Amino acid sequence: MMKLSTMKALTDTLNDKWESAIADQILSCWEHDKRTAKYLRASANFQFIFQKAGERYFLRFNHSTERAVDRIRAEVDYINHLSSEGFTIAKPVPSIAGHFVESVPTSQGVFHAVVFEGLAGMQFEIEELTPEIFTRWGKALGELHKAAQGYQAVGRPTWKDHLTMVSEYLPVTEQAAQATLSELQEQLTRLSISEGNYGLVHFDFELDNIVWNGDEVGIVDFDDSAYYWFVADIAFALRDLFEDSAEKVDLRNESFQSFLAGYRLVRDITQEDLELIPMFLRLHNLITFAKLHRTLGTDEAQDEPVWLEELRKKLSLKMQFYRDGFSHNIR
Repeated sequence: MMKLSTMKALTDTLNDKWESAIADQILSCWEHDKRTAKYLRASANFQFIFQKAGERYFLRFNHSTERAVDRIRAEVDYINHLSSEGFTIAKPVPSIAGHFVESVPTSQGVFHAVVFEGLAGMQFEIEELTPEIFTRWGKALGELHKAAQGYQAVGRPTWKDHLTMVSEYLPVTEQAAQATLSELQEQLTRLSISEGNYGLVHFDFELDNIVWNGDEVGIVDFDDSAYYWFVADIAFALRDLFEDSAEKVDLRNESFQSFLAGYRLVRDITQEDLELIPMFLRLHNLITFAKLHRTLGTDEAQDEPVWLEELRKKLSLKMQFYRDGFSHNIR
C-alpha cells in the first residue's frame, strides 16, 4: 500500500463526481471518451475506471516514489507474454504515442501510468466457493506456473529484494519481527532453486484478482509479481482460507485439497514443498507488516478526513495482528 500522505494528496483532488483533474491529465495520453474517468480505489496504486467507444477500461498509476518505471515495464512484458500464450488476462493498452507505460509530470510530481482492458465476468468471496470452483482456481494457478517455467526477464523483484526491503522498513524496536526476519532469511537461503520449483509468480493470486466468466478464468493485477518458489504463490493465494495465520494452515483442509487437485491437473508439486506453506505465509505477513510501517509513517496530520482516520485505525489493527503472530512464533 502507498503512503497515506500520497493517497490523501490525490484523493483531495476528487470532485463530487469522483473525477480528478490529475487523473484526466494522465489519461490524456490515451484515447478515451472525455469526462468518463471516475475514481475507483487507492491501495498499492490509484485506479480509475473510464470508457473508450463505450467499452470499459482501467487507468492505473503510481507516484514515482512508489514504483520504479522499469519494474512496471517488466510487468507489462510478462502480461503480454502470458497473453501470447493464450491466457485470459487484463491486457495493457498502448498510449497514443505507442507506449504501454507513460510517465506524466503533474503538480503532485511524476506518475507512472498504465491502461488495462476490462474483463467480463464475476468475482467470488471465499465463502461462496464450491469444491469445483476451488479446483478450477488451483488449475488456473498451475497453468500460470507452467507458463512461468523457463521465463526469464530482468526488472521484477525477487525474494531477496523483499527481504532487503523488510530490513530497511522495519524499525529496530520491532524485536519479534526482526527475529522473524532473521529466521526466515536462514530458512530461505537453504532452499534449492530449479526451473521446476521457482519462477516469476503472480504473488497475489487471491480472489480479488480472479474474474470468472463461465468456464473461463481471467487474471488481473500483476503489479506484485516477483521471482519466488511456486509453492509460495499457493500460500499467498490461499491466505484467506487460513485466516492469514501460519498456525492455522491445515494441509488436510478439504478446500485446500480441492485447490491442490486442480493445480496437479497441470503440474505436480511435492509434499515437501507443500510443507513450506506456513513458512511462506509468515514471510508474506512480514512483508506486509514492513510495508504497513512505511504506509502509516509518521506524517499523521491534525486535519485528516474521517475516512483516512478510519483507514489508519484499520491498518494499525492489522499491524498488531501480525505483531502478535511474530511474538507467538518466537516464544
